[in-house]
Amino acid sequence: MNKTLIASSLVLLSVCATSYAVANDHPLEWKSDDGSATFKVGGVLRFNHRYEQWDESQNRGAGKLDFDIFRLDLTGKYDDFYLNASPIIQDQEMTSVEKAYVGYKINPEHSVEAGLVYKPFAIYPYPQNGWTYHLPFFLGYGNNIAPGFNWNFNNPAWDIKLGYYPRMLDADLRYSPESGTYDDFSENHLPFQAAYQNEKHHQFNARVAHKFDTQHLGKHEVGFSGAVSELHNTLTKEDGDYYAMGVHSNSNYERWNLQSSIIHYEYDAKNPHGVDSRMTLMGANGLTPSYFIASEGTVGSVNLAYTLPIQDMGKLKAIRFYNDYSYFDKTESDWKASQMNTTGAMFIAKPFMVWADYTWAKNANILGGAQNGTGLTTGQDSKYSDQWLYRINLNLGVSF
Repeated sequence: MNKTLIASSLVLLSVCATSYAVANDHPLEWKSDDGSATFKVGGVLRFNHRYEQWDESQNRGAGKLDFDIFRLDLTGKYDDFYLNASPIIQDQEMTSVEKAYVGYKINPEHSVEAGLVYKPFAIYPYPQNGWTYHLPFFLGYGNNIAPGFNWNFNNPAWDIKLGYYPRMLDADLRYSPESGTYDDFSENHLPFQAAYQNEKHHQFNARVAHKFDTQHLGKHEVGFSGAVSELHNTLTKEDGDYYAMGVHSNSNYERWNLQSSIIHYEYDAKNPHGVDSRMTLMGANGLTPSYFIASEGTVGSVNLAYTLPIQDMGKLKAIRFYNDYSYFDKTESDWKASQMNTTGAMFIAKPFMVWADYTWAKNANILGGAQNGTGLTTGQDSKYSDQWLYRINLNLGVSF
């Protein structure tokens, strides 16, 4: 897909939407007289600065403030129909889509959605508090979308989502990583990955969460998730299997929030003879190199946050302190576990929002392991095997 054309289309759409807004005296928003139809354009522009510990990093020195993303948030409704889309322009002239779907509200509790929809699973859709994504995200369980359909049921006690996705999102539009073929990742594959040619077909997801209030301990959610799909090999023309299951919790007590999840998954591929099926190829739109993950494993996460309200400090209204921890255990007994921990704060001063993260990890591709892509598999062949590495990240954003 022509990325220049995509970028031009996004700008044109933004300008057109803004024209509607000006004509109706509502900046970036249009409403019908009776309120039955609305269309709104929002978005965010972000810049990023980081310092990374390992020798090969381009951000090892003082560095500079770099462009991160420009995202449009397009929302609207017409009677019981609604629209939600977020196209993105990223660093290195990459484009992606966070979501893009239309929905229909059947009644106050039931709705259906079609398009590029979220695949509901566990902590949803973001599996962490900080700007830095954690291990569930890099295994495909965070902010992950696909072309397909979702059915939603939501009331004060239950949040149930069921989805079907015939294929995965095209690799050149992925914001979050997903399994795919070497040929899919033409923008970012590496030569030693050429034998890995598996792609998901006909995936089904289910997420069932129960919500309840307690008199003295706040509001809580506990849930179960499952996913299954075919795993088609384009070389052997045979279909293997993929499945995942997870449990999660999300609790709010006064200013505190505690999230937890445990996810177990397995890719059972029908690879050609001689291909190591203990590994599965993952990737996104080329912003970072594609990488291997263990074909079977269990990932757990615990996230704790505290929101401190601020008064009499201008636009600064709150600071959210957080610590996100995730642990990835591979089924292969001699493969080293991966760990990540992020401590940070989010400064809320609308329209500005600032994240300051300190992340340290071992056997994780995002920190040092990208040199040969083994961090989320064996972890044994990397120069930094079993070493804790750190990254300091500052992300500045302005929304509109």
